[in-house]
Amino acid sequence: MTRWTFGVLAALAVLAHPAAAQDSDFSGLEALIAEGELGKITAIEVDHRSATVYSNRFDGKTAETLTDIRSAGKSLTALAVGKAVDDGKLSVDDKVWPILGGTAGDPRNDITVRDLLTMSSALDCNDSDKRSPGQEEKMYRTRNWRAFAMNLPLDPEYVRDDKGYGRWSYCTAGVFLLGQVVQEVTGERFDEYVARHIFAPLGITDAEWKRSKSGEIQSGGQIRMRADDLAKIGRMVLDKGRYGGRQIVSAGWIEEMLYPHRQLGEYVRYGYLWWFNPVKSPRGYEPSWMMMGNGGNNVSIYRDYDAVIVVQARNYNEDDASRNSFRAMWEVIAALPAPDGRVP
Repeated sequence: MTRWTFGVLAALAVLAHPAAAQDSDFSGLEALIAEGELGKITAIEVDHRSATVYSNRFDGKTAETLTDIRSAGKSLTALAVGKAVDDGKLSVDDKVWPILGGTAGDPRNDITVRDLLTMSSALDCNDSDKRSPGQEEKMYRTRNWRAFAMNLPLDPEYVRDDKGYGRWSYCTAGVFLLGQVVQEVTGERFDEYVARHIFAPLGITDAEWKRSKSGEIQSGGQIRMRADDLAKIGRMVLDKGRYGGRQIVSAGWIEEMLYPHRQLGEYVRYGYLWWFNPVKSPRGYEPSWMMMGNGGNNVSIYRDYDAVIVVQARNYNEDDASRNSFRAMWEVIAALPAPDGRVP
């Protein structure tokens, strides 16, 4: 079955022409960064047709330096959930609280894995509202994040629409719980599960996870990674779960993960912890699915261009962080050869 994700992206796709992206001119991008126009961009990595065509560090540190990608790490949790689903250990319709040891009759027992993947659960949790009981900074101040998240109250005004979704509310605590679910159904600590099933097949050996004071792994983001390793993740997702001739996550899960389950604006969509945003290009706007995090950290994939763009930045909590990263992406796309049959 062809669904919207690959329908929209693939409908635009054409055969790649023989021009070499290695000959592309990225001097415009570099000038903007050197002049400070894009804030604290730390690294940019570009994969074009499964080859690294641009890799640069802008903060004087080595390529091996790890950067905190903040909430872009949530998208890794979606891949971990997908692997557990592929292996028959989990379903997106499974109820979360019973898996995590909730008691019978708990009003939160109806919250599903899908609810948390789409930021649609009934939890009274909104990271954008400091008054919200589930606001993430409140979780960080506690010793046991699982207890904090599982004891969050329900939103008294929560209702589901005709598609079964409640209102969209960005909730890091809910994504943290997904990592706890993966641990429970696999019997493996979340970071070790990701390392064995996602990172190892991609050749990723260097990542640092944030932990709670009690040692819980923050599956809701704040993982420190290298730009080239993030490009591998983007390439794997762009190639429908395959990398190096191996199917790491099923094509079916990638398709379901990138399906636009929620519409957040005229052009912005949300899948399972992945964002859909169009990015400006010489041809107009390019459809792109993304991992997105505070500071302007971004991994974006472009089916038309057969390209992955990684932007790592430390513009944390800056109002123009996303704008700066999107500007960087636009400069990269403008430097790449346009697909055949398209006029820039």
